[in-house]
Amino acid sequence: MYKNNSIVYENPWIIEAIYETSDRIRGELTDQTLFEERAIRRVSGYLQTERGSEKHRRYIQRLIGEEASDAIRRNKNESAVPFSEVDVEGEEDDEELEFEPYDLHTLDKGFGESLIESDVMAKEMAALLAQDDRRSKILDSWKLGNDNIASISRLLAQSFGGNKESHRRFITRFRDECRQRLQTAI
Repeated sequence: MYKNNSIVYENPWIIEAIYETSDRIRGELTDQTLFEERAIRRVSGYLQTERGSEKHRRYIQRLIGEEASDAIRRNKNESAVPFSEVDVEGEEDDEELEFEPYDLHTLDKGFGESLIESDVMAKEMAALLAQDDRRSKILDSWKLGNDNIASISRLLAQSFGGNKESHRRFITRFRDECRQRLQTAI
């Protein structure tokens, strides 16, 4: 215990209020002592601010209630079930099921390559196609799924200045150039 927390123990009604609240929320928390320590620390901090503050019952009860709400939010008791206790319908009790999480390195995307490999290849391809900032900005927009030429041209006009219409024409030419390069690469 901290020395400054002793002020809470000098007022029996305060410590009783903390313990009553702790007992009330016991089933909702993983560890109720965390709540008790934090509530005692917070109330003792308030009691040390000025003389006679221990008479402010409602405010102290409010502080305890706020700490209880925070504790429930932070240290909520989750009803987790271990995999060994999960029973799959239709399975015999003698057999054990093994859970295998997805491995992104080996998870097949459908073309014989993993998800991470395809991400790396997309980034490498974008780096090869982009030769300046404007092209890389266009490719970034395409990677995010934005293929609207008007919105990309507005973005380029805001970023680099210039006319939206000239950027739109550049995007169209760059798209055709990318298609040409990718066709020859495949």
